[in-house]
Amino acid sequence: MTKVTIKEVARKANVSTSTVSRVLNNNYPVSEEVRDEVLRCMKELNYQPNGIARSLKNSKTQMIGFVVADIANPYFMQIAKAMESVISNENHSLVFCSSDGIPQKERKLLELLNEKRVEAMVIASSDPDGLYIKQLVDQGMPVVLIDRKLKGVDTDVVVEDNFNAAYQLTEYLIKSGHRKIAIINVALSISVGLERFDGFKEAMKHNDLPVEERYVFKGGFTRMEAYHAAKRLIVENQNHLPTAIFCANNIMAEGAVIAVREFGMKIPDDISIVSFGTVDLLELIEPKLTIASQNPYAIGRKAGQIILDRVNHDGNARDFKEYVITSDIIIRDSVQTL
Repeated sequence: MTKVTIKEVARKANVSTSTVSRVLNNNYPVSEEVRDEVLRCMKELNYQPNGIARSLKNSKTQMIGFVVADIANPYFMQIAKAMESVISNENHSLVFCSSDGIPQKERKLLELLNEKRVEAMVIASSDPDGLYIKQLVDQGMPVVLIDRKLKGVDTDVVVEDNFNAAYQLTEYLIKSGHRKIAIINVALSISVGLERFDGFKEAMKHNDLPVEERYVFKGGFTRMEAYHAAKRLIVENQNHLPTAIFCANNIMAEGAVIAVREFGMKIPDDISIVSFGTVDLLELIEPKLTIASQNPYAIGRKAGQIILDRVNHDGNARDFKEYVITSDIIIRDSVQTL
C-alpha cells in the first residue's frame, strides 16, 4: 500500500502543506477549526508522520528571509548589509530575494521561504493588501516590515519619516521661490508613495499653492519608468514647464535627470530637481542633487536587532512597535533661487 504523503493530507483538508506541518509540529498557532479538519483528514487517510523528518523540521535553520521590491536599488542593498552585520553575530544567515515590485511574485517568494523554514522574515512589501503577510504573522512567524507599512498587518515596522521629510523638501523648494512644482511619485497604493505625496501636498497647501494635475506623474519604482514619466512631463507641458521637479525616490531621480538632459536642459539653470534619498549614480556628476537623506544602515541594524530579539526570546509576543528613522534635508546645487 502506498504511503500517504503530507501533500495528500493538505489537498484533502484544502490547506497548504506548511499548515499541515504546523499542526504536526505544534510550532505555530493554527485555528482550532483548521487544526480539527487537518487531524480529521489525517485519520481518514491513515497518515503516519515520519519521525525522523519531524525531528529535522523541529530543528532551527538560523535563516532569516529578506524580500525587497528591487534588488538593484542600492538602498535595499545597504539595508541588507547592515542587517547581516547584526544577525551574523549570532550565526544567522540572510536569504535575499527580490519581488521586482510584483505582488504575485512576492507571495511566491514568501511561500518558498516559509517552506524552507526560515525563522523570521524582513519584508519591503509591494503588495497593497498584504494578506499572506498577515497570515504569516497570525501563524506566529516573526515579521518585520521595512520601508512600507501595511494596513491590517499588526507587526514590527521600521520606516522613514516620509511625510515630514517630503514636506521639508517641498518647503525648501517653495522658500527658494518655486511655485510651479512637479512631482514624480511612486505608486500611491504603497504607503511610502502615499506618505511622501501627502507631505508634498501639505507643504503646497500650507503655502497656498495648488497641486496641478498636469504636474503629477507616477514614476513607478524603476529608472526607466521615471525616465518616461519625466519625458511626458516635459513634452506635455512645453508651454508651461514647472520650475522644479520633486522625485519621490532615488532611482526615479536618476531617470528624471537623464530625461531632462536629453532635452538639452541644464540643472538648475533650466529646471531644479530634488530627490528623496541619495542618488548613487549621480554622486560623481555635477550638480549634486539636494535630497532628503535616508539612513538605510540604521533601518537595517534596527530590523536585525528586532528579528534576533523575536527569534531568541519572544517570537510570539504581540507587543509590536513602529520605529521611525528621521531624515535631514541636505542642500546642494540642484535648486535655483528664483
